[in-house]
Amino acid sequence: MLGATLYYRTLYYDAEKARKIAVSDREKQQVAFEQLNHQMQTISALDARHTKELADVQAKNDDLRRKLNSGGRVLVKGNCPISTTSPSSLGHAGTIELSSIAGRNVLDIRSGIISDQAKIKYLQDYIRRIIDETNKK
Repeated sequence: MLGATLYYRTLYYDAEKARKIAVSDREKQQVAFEQLNHQMQTISALDARHTKELADVQAKNDDLRRKLNSGGRVLVKGNCPISTTSPSSLGHAGTIELSSIAGRNVLDIRSGIISDQAKIKYLQDYIRRIIDETNKK
């Protein structure tokens, strides 16, 4: 009888130990799931913000493009530095007027630069958030 009692007692303790391990694993999984959910929400908010900023800047560029296509002018601010070695100087030009083709090219280049800068800013913010989340642990 003592042997049977010891056998069942051992089984009980083994089962209790396995249950505690399972509960602990479940709690760890729950914490990991909550952290992942928080990261997904953070990234989603980050994505929404940067997408809106990019859309706003692209809309401004599209407005400039429509203005140019409808016969408007695109003026580029510029200046010419005064050369001290030359006896005569042309001075500073207030604005430079581009042809419509050159204006479209400038707007295309501007659009690409804006898009690239927005992507870089997004990725930098994403990396900062991940690093901050990692450092909090």
